[in-house]
Amino acid sequence: MRKLKEYSIEFKGLKDGVHHFEFLVDAAFFGLFENALYEDAQTKVQVNLTKSQQMLILDFSMEGSIVSLCDYCLEPLNVAVDHESRIYVKFGSDYDEPSEDIVVLPRDEHALNVAQLIYDLLVTSLPIKHVHPIDESGRRSCNPEMVQKLSEYLVEDAGEADDDTDSDPRWDELKKLIDKHK
Repeated sequence: MRKLKEYSIEFKGLKDGVHHFEFLVDAAFFGLFENALYEDAQTKVQVNLTKSQQMLILDFSMEGSIVSLCDYCLEPLNVAVDHESRIYVKFGSDYDEPSEDIVVLPRDEHALNVAQLIYDLLVTSLPIKHVHPIDESGRRSCNPEMVQKLSEYLVEDAGEADDDTDSDPRWDELKKLIDKHK
């Protein structure tokens, strides 16, 4: 199993300029995190580190896929990953993350572990909705048995059906005021 240490970039001793690093995000990577949202992926992460006297600039490029569950049928689904991002690393007295694209490292640090940055960038780059694609007949390519089973447990919207039957008298008076102003 991989260790977090494998995701450290030793920047002390590197000459000023651009340096290239490559990492793999897979099941072992997600095993490094407690309560990870995902369990498996095949994503290649390239990091170009631009080092200067005052700061580091990390350009992340992620390409591959991550395994998620379909929001409709709960079957495994590969979600495409294609993301680029830039993080600025400045030096100060204490570790801090003042914004989503700035990290402050203590001046005496000699390495930066990018595992958490990779995880955060990867998870936030994914679409909110994870669903199987639509096939040529215009239907989702979801597992039909699971969709049928889940539809048996759907609850109809009770709010629309019972609008007039269980009306609170306090709201009736307010509705009269609204109707007057229409």
